[in-house]
Amino acid sequence: MKRMSSKEIKEAIENVRASLAVENIEVDELSIIIGEKYLKGEISSKEAITSITEHIKAKQSD
Repeated sequence: MKRMSSKEIKEAIENVRASLAVENIEVDELSIIIGEKYLKGEISSKEAITSITEHIKAKQSD
């Protein structure tokens, strides 16, 4: 994946938020932070998916 600029990352995240809002799904801030790390190339897609999945599972068990 090519490296994205800060502007591109912001636009991508806003597009995801808008798409999910259409489905009445709200994205929490930790998922956004993890997504930003992935888009910046700081973590792999596998790490991002694992982190977000674990976070959602922990929220569901509360």
